[in-house]
Amino acid sequence: MKRLFVCLAAALAALTFNAQAAGLESFVGKSPSSLLKKEKPFAKAYRATIKDQDLPDWTLKLSTGHPAEAVTLEGQTLILMSACNPKTGCEDERFYILYEPADQSITGFFFLPPDMSAPGDHRMALSRWLGKTPSKERSDFLFQRALKDAMPEMATPPAAK
Repeated sequence: MKRLFVCLAAALAALTFNAQAAGLESFVGKSPSSLLKKEKPFAKAYRATIKDQDLPDWTLKLSTGHPAEAVTLEGQTLILMSACNPKTGCEDERFYILYEPADQSITGFFFLPPDMSAPGDHRMALSRWLGKTPSKERSDFLFQRALKDAMPEMATPPAAK
């Protein structure tokens, strides 16, 4: 009986892992706007994250952005996606989203890159975090990604492990 219980528990764990992996794959390569329409748990978490936030209108639809990708941070596989202001060709406002399917939570980073042609520009100081408070590893990852996307020459490569 004990052996049967152990076998059933192992089978259930494998099914759960496979379902989660399949769930992650349903995100990869999809646009943020498509995910808002088709992935109900993500859409619910996203709307809760931006609710009552002072954000530009384009953040409601996430119509322009990079396709979602799976990233591993702190031993967890998360979904990373980003969107930007389509009216400016993505030059002035960007929104980075880390979605954690296991608990359906979001860590968001609304990023305002500095205008390198305007000495003393302090827009980056108005960047902010939304949703789940990020760990240092997650905040460093999102910040470096934002810098790389906005100003490739400013980003530093991740530390070798």
